[in-house]
Amino acid sequence: MTSHQMIGAGIGVLVGLVFNFMPSAIAFARHHPERRLIARLNILSLLSLLLWFALIAWAIGGQRNDSVISRFIGTAENRGRLVALVAVLVGIGVASTAYALTRG
Repeated sequence: MTSHQMIGAGIGVLVGLVFNFMPSAIAFARHHPERRLIARLNILSLLSLLLWFALIAWAIGGQRNDSVISRFIGTAENRGRLVALVAVLVGIGVASTAYALTRG
């Protein structure tokens, strides 16, 4: 690999990371009430594009006034459970994709 290819790959990775963490940046810039939770979940979006779209919509959406959402993420304990649940779901998705690709 030449030095130009390495520089190009490094720039590509950097642009990809900036793009991936855009929901966190938007949430912090807009002072979203759940910005820290969005930032923690945003780390998992490296493995799931669908999660990234959900986080970008949540970050732009602003306040959470829905009582159903409040019931699930209202307390610190529930926030930890939400992060764990999303991590498990993303892990299952990645594992099933890897399994399907190796069986192909």
